[in-house]
Amino acid sequence: MIDLDYILKQYPGAKVFDDGFEVGEAKYGGGAGLVLPIIQKKKWGGEAWLIYTDKYALKILFVSQGNRLSLQKHKQKVETWSVLKGHPEITLGDKKFTAEPGQIIHLPAGTIHRLAATDDDIEVLEVSTAELWDLERIEDDYGREQYSGKIL
Repeated sequence: MIDLDYILKQYPGAKVFDDGFEVGEAKYGGGAGLVLPIIQKKKWGGEAWLIYTDKYALKILFVSQGNRLSLQKHKQKVETWSVLKGHPEITLGDKKFTAEPGQIIHLPAGTIHRLAATDDDIEVLEVSTAELWDLERIEDDYGREQYSGKIL
């Protein structure tokens, strides 16, 4: 079971945000050097935002067994996932498959997709373009509305 304490052990001192915060609060504006990640709590686990800039974002998605992200797509945002831990069930359009640690999945803008932790806890590294507010939920297990985060 992935909980906030599990994530914070990996990133001590990280700032914690509730789901749906204004993404501009997390934008990195500094120069070269150490970066303090932020943690976003989610119904399905959480995200460690390692860096968020004007050009790209780097996150780790932590999904607890039995949970899944919303079925979603993006108009502009492009994502690439690298499976770090576990065996996520990946939905791409009408196809489903189970991925293995080390596999890489690329999601061009417009791809309908979902990440699910059906058999075990999963950790997935996500690198994406910077449009983190660009989210269209098609289906959601937690009754959440369309993303309301704003870019500052």
